[in-house]
Amino acid sequence: MALETIKSRKSVLVSFVLLILVAAIFHVQHVGIWGVDETVEKTRCPTSVFDWRTVSVDAMSAEDVMNYFMWTNRTSCRLANDFGGHMKSKRNKPSGLDGQKAVCLDPVQVAPPSGECVVYSFGINDEWSFDDIMELYGCQVYAFDPSMKKEDYDRSPGIHFLKLGLHSRDWTNEKGWQLLSLSSIYNMLKKRHGEHVIDYLKMDIESSEWEVIPQIIKSGMLDKIRQLAIEIHLPTKDSLEQMRDRVRILRSLEEEGMVRFDSKMNPWSTGTFKPVGLRGLRPLCYEIAWYNSKFLNGESS
Repeated sequence: MALETIKSRKSVLVSFVLLILVAAIFHVQHVGIWGVDETVEKTRCPTSVFDWRTVSVDAMSAEDVMNYFMWTNRTSCRLANDFGGHMKSKRNKPSGLDGQKAVCLDPVQVAPPSGECVVYSFGINDEWSFDDIMELYGCQVYAFDPSMKKEDYDRSPGIHFLKLGLHSRDWTNEKGWQLLSLSSIYNMLKKRHGEHVIDYLKMDIESSEWEVIPQIIKSGMLDKIRQLAIEIHLPTKDSLEQMRDRVRILRSLEEEGMVRFDSKMNPWSTGTFKPVGLRGLRPLCYEIAWYNSKFLNGESS
């Protein structure tokens, strides 16, 4: 009888310990190892399911802004593939692909039409993997980079390099680089591709995107872009309101019918955002991709 009592007490004790362990695991999963409250964590979740378009920009915290940039919205595209990229490894950083671009291949109006597509690729830095793949896909690729030590030339039958840069206005900067607006470049190239839609526009122009995006919208050129991929660059000295202004610029694209389908942070470019109180190292660049929903509705040319 005494032996049975001891066994019973041991069983109760084991059950009690297991219950405590389960409760502790549940607490860690929901509160987090840093003690972040679950309700706060939910508002910051940058998953493809959470729709950041519903969040007021004026109410966004710095953490919210970063999660808005990270928001993938992947459910908007059933088939998104990465084109291009090269293996990159850096000390104390993860190894992985860099330079790849997400392309939505959903038929019929969203995917670039293979064999008859036009690509504008701004920012090359002698890294051609994306452009090479787009040529293999069947596109005529117009590649632009004023910083490269090359003059205009045809790299291959489907890749045409121009020593030009993209900006919000037409001018020549202090480095002697010729910079043009998208509408000026498009009009210049009409003799080569006619009134063809820009099926994919890639933009990596080292922070000038914040001036270029509003100009593209104002000029009406957005209606001629089927898919758009931009590497955005974030200054670490931004105030919270300046960060929100950058959200507003990207929101203006989405308000004009651009639907986000991918976002990737750049793990090789990090910094600290001390003015807004963000802890630890954060990505300084995000690669975000959209498709133009107006093509689905037959509104664009």
